[in-house]
Amino acid sequence: MKKFKLNIRAALIFTPAIFLLAFWIMALSSSNLLVSIGLTKMILWVLLLSFGTANSITLSVNEILKQRYSE
Repeated sequence: MKKFKLNIRAALIFTPAIFLLAFWIMALSSSNLLVSIGLTKMILWVLLLSFGTANSITLSVNEILKQRYSE
């Protein structure tokens, strides 16, 4: 349980950086996504996407470090 909390905490720390990049890309892309789904729904989708990406990166780095230091 302690390891799970550390992974979630690391992912939450990393999420805002990915959120800003993903929101910037989605809002300024040539598609009319912002107009079609609205700002609130787009922010929620980007937040979910950002947390999932941050969690995946955190878990991957954790596994790489665990393998590296276990040898």
